[in-house]
Amino acid sequence: MHLISIISLGPGDPELITLKGLRRLREADAIYCPATVQPDGSLASRAADILRALDIDLAAIRPFPVAMRDDRAAALADYGAAVERIAAECAEGRRVAVTAEGDAGFYSSSGYVSALLAERGLSTERIAGIPAFVACAASEGVVIAEQTEETDVLTTLASADELLARVAAGRSVVLMKPSRYASAVKEAIAQAPDGVAFHYFEHAGADAERAFYSCRRDAILERRFPYFSLLIVRRG
Repeated sequence: MHLISIISLGPGDPELITLKGLRRLREADAIYCPATVQPDGSLASRAADILRALDIDLAAIRPFPVAMRDDRAAALADYGAAVERIAAECAEGRRVAVTAEGDAGFYSSSGYVSALLAERGLSTERIAGIPAFVACAASEGVVIAEQTEETDVLTTLASADELLARVAAGRSVVLMKPSRYASAVKEAIAQAPDGVAFHYFEHAGADAERAFYSCRRDAILERRFPYFSLLIVRRG
C-alpha cells in the first residue's frame, strides 16, 4: 500500500508550492481537497483552484465538504467521511494525496485527517509548505524577526494590553485570523506608542486582485478584517 502524502500548498499562489509537493501531486491518482458548500449546493475549494492552476489532472481532484462552524463535531464527521473514501482508494492500490493550505503542520485542519488515518494504520508523509505570514512578509519586504529577537504567533488575543506588553518586551508578534479579535487589535493600534510598527495584510500570496497591505495605522483601523488577513507587529 502506498504512503499517503499530506501536501502543503503554500498561501495560495501556485508558484509558491515546493518542487517536492508538485511532484507528489503529479504522481497521485486521487487528491483530496477540503471544500465549503455554497448556497446553491456547489463546492468551493481554494485548494482545488490551486491544483487547476498547476494543470493537475482534473480527474484526480476530489473536493470534499467540510462544515465551517464553531461546533467542530460536524467538521470532524466530514473528515471521517473523507478518510473512509481515502482508505477505500488506498485499498485499491491508488496513490492518494491530501492537500493543506499554508503548511500542513501549522494551524492546519489536515491534522484531523492525519490522526484519523493513523487510527486506521495508514501511513502518511507530510510535505512542507510556506505559511501565509512568511509569504506576506516577503511580498512587502517586511522583516519578521532578526538576531536574538523572539517571535510569538497568536490566533487569539485577550486584550490590547497583552499585545502591547509582548512588543514592549522586544518580541515580534504575528497575529493570525485577527477577524476573531479585531476590537483588541484595533485598540492596541490606537494606543501603541511611536516606534511600534503594524504591518497589515489581506489575501497576500493568494488573491492578487483582493490583496491589500498597509503599515499606516489610520488605514488599518478603517479595514474590516476578513478571514484571510494577518498582522506582523514589532518595534522599529
